[in-house]
Amino acid sequence: MAVLAAFAAFGSAGALAMPPSEAGDVQDESSATFFDVVSIRDAVEAMEKEDLNESETSGILFMREEEKLARDAYQVFNETYGLRVFGNIGAAEETHMESMGVLIDKYELDDPILEAGNFSDPDLQDLYDDLVAQGSSSLEEALRVGAAIEETDIQDLEDRLAETDNEDISLVYQALLRGSRNHLRAFVNNLERRGIEYSPSVLSSEEFDEIVSSGNERGPYQT
Repeated sequence: MAVLAAFAAFGSAGALAMPPSEAGDVQDESSATFFDVVSIRDAVEAMEKEDLNESETSGILFMREEEKLARDAYQVFNETYGLRVFGNIGAAEETHMESMGVLIDKYELDDPILEAGNFSDPDLQDLYDDLVAQGSSSLEEALRVGAAIEETDIQDLEDRLAETDNEDISLVYQALLRGSRNHLRAFVNNLERRGIEYSPSVLSSEEFDEIVSSGNERGPYQT
């Protein structure tokens, strides 16, 4: 599973050309991708309720918690560093979580969500603890963790999309993909503004380069 393999080789590659500073804080309000969850709910509920296979069920539950992992980590880093990119994107991730919650409600699944910093999936719990520890060591590391989380989100969403033909699930995953690509651009932008090179640890170099070299995306259900 991509989220577990992502950080086996995740390190601090890339040289620091200048010290991190608030002058390098890029607001990237347009990169923080918020969703109108009411509109997503209306669209999802208007679609036929189809049977879920085991992969689709586990995917919904897993992605619900993976979006929570992003939100919780960015909230910690925002409190630690006060950098706007963490505050903005952390708030946006709440709407990503809620969008996955729409699918949980429609299919009457047991919601795995626990309080902030706690996860029903023990592997996600271990990963969260490791990432927060790593990101708490420096602002540079926190930005690297943010970029790696978004890479992982993109890969996992792409993998889950390939496993479903349900229109409602695909709608939500496609929306979250746009958001994760925008968030990846924001973290890489903040690193580059500090003279820090970021190399992908999950996505292929080709896919990563295509994402970060293109502009922010707008699509249905974004506010």
